[in-house]
Amino acid sequence: MKLTRAVPRSVAIETARRAADAALERCLADLRTAVGREVGVRDSLVVFRLQRSMDALGLAGVDVVVDGRTTSLAPVGADLADWTELYGDLLESIGRWTLSPCPEGLVIGLHRGRADIVGYPGEHCDHWDGGPDLAVEHPAPDPLSTLDEAPFPDCCAGHRVHAALEALGAPAPSVRGDFDCDDPQD
Repeated sequence: MKLTRAVPRSVAIETARRAADAALERCLADLRTAVGREVGVRDSLVVFRLQRSMDALGLAGVDVVVDGRTTSLAPVGADLADWTELYGDLLESIGRWTLSPCPEGLVIGLHRGRADIVGYPGEHCDHWDGGPDLAVEHPAPDPLSTLDEAPFPDCCAGHRVHAALEALGAPAPSVRGDFDCDDPQD
């Protein structure tokens, strides 16, 4: 049986990929603008802090780190709505771009021409190793260009963000959950 298609699959896939890339670029541009209003336009680390509220996780605040100095935003009212909308848009666009759900604990390193995007589990148990569930760089680097780069901490988005959080003494943005895990107790 021969299938007839109005648009070849490869064209549809490429169109969807470009749309996902454009959506993420728009969200990152909006994040750069929002951070620029708060601390000026520079390289920065943006940490979306979570808190548990009943049965859901919600945005509790945003930490913006520039030149080793942290500005903690505790948005309320219209600012909270704007930051929550931007956070939700980032989660969705990152998920579409990576073709996997974006973890809720989000940290984004904004640099000139690129963004390090790292997602941590929204909740964790006592046995969590602290590692991210997602670590990507946007735009995606050429895989052959990284062969001669120095190892940790500069080799990839996950290591760069982890090193930045460690240098600040800042925890990952996920929260301790009230549940039992399958790992044995120490």
